[in-house]
Amino acid sequence: MANLRLILVIGGTGAQGSPVVQALSESGRYSVRVLTRNPNSEHAKKLSALPNVTLLQGSQDSQRDLHAAFTGVYGAWVNLDGFTLGEKNELFYGIRAYEIARHHGVQHYVFATIDYGLRKAGWDEQYHCGHNDGKGRVADLILGLSHVESAAAATAMKTSVLATGPYMDMLFDGMFVPKERDDGSFVWENPAGDGKIPLIALDDVGVYSLWIFDNPSESAGLNLEVATDQVSFAEIAATFTRVTGKTGIHKRIPLEEYLPKAEPYPGAYANWTIKPDAQARDESFMTWRENFSAWWRYWSEGYGATRDMGLLDRIHPSRIPSLEAWMRVKKYDGRPRSVIKDLHEFRSSAAKSG
Repeated sequence: MANLRLILVIGGTGAQGSPVVQALSESGRYSVRVLTRNPNSEHAKKLSALPNVTLLQGSQDSQRDLHAAFTGVYGAWVNLDGFTLGEKNELFYGIRAYEIARHHGVQHYVFATIDYGLRKAGWDEQYHCGHNDGKGRVADLILGLSHVESAAAATAMKTSVLATGPYMDMLFDGMFVPKERDDGSFVWENPAGDGKIPLIALDDVGVYSLWIFDNPSESAGLNLEVATDQVSFAEIAATFTRVTGKTGIHKRIPLEEYLPKAEPYPGAYANWTIKPDAQARDESFMTWRENFSAWWRYWSEGYGATRDMGLLDRIHPSRIPSLEAWMRVKKYDGRPRSVIKDLHEFRSSAAKSG
């Protein structure tokens, strides 16, 4: 383990971070330090059982814990939990994590982000989604710094960005799960438009992250936008029908009709997993409805369908090639399964309190 390069992973127990930890561990080239609030959680224990993986108890929003986490590591993969932090705090801690990594001499810094939707949609405020834009601002800033410094100092910290989109696995868990009707058909009833959405299979996130660390000469300064397939909801329903033989239907409904049905609880904020009375909020905190109105507009109108699929094929030749292939591999049948960590923890907490 002493001969392996040590990578810090922040967000490693989450749906996206777990395959990253696994890929780094299985490569045999890296050891992994996972920062986690609860080393005794089910997710943390599974990771600690992997070869060359250790846990460090600490929080993403503690500067003291961040200093401890970044000490002595070669590289870092950082995915902050914006649904816990909120948009404003994600901006602060996103920048502070980068600055602290610089202080400790980290050599390769990978920031996990989502599309900076407000910028990519031409600064139209109806696309301002705190969940997207909080990460997007940080990604733009640190990539800008890396481009400025690369010309001046060959020894400057290498910085890369991994930009995901909605998870393909949300077809199992979250807002993409269809409803089964009595006649055996499955209906996706949501406000999605006709644009293509870049869906990423969680299984492949680890492979792309490993490639970034393995190929710094190519990945430094790169914003690698990943996806498994770029499809509309009409195509999702048609693919489901083709794979399962069951009728799949996309029914587009207005946001005003959709939001009350989907809201986790009345008056929820975007960082909805925090209990309503547990955190002081100011105007920087978007409501759940504000956040996801913009979220649905951005993704379903096709603004995120900018992935270079040829580049992704070159980086990961054995990747899952399409939504249809993913459905077949996963034996997808339209019925829900637990995937998303925040939802799992929220449901468990709600069950205990009830």
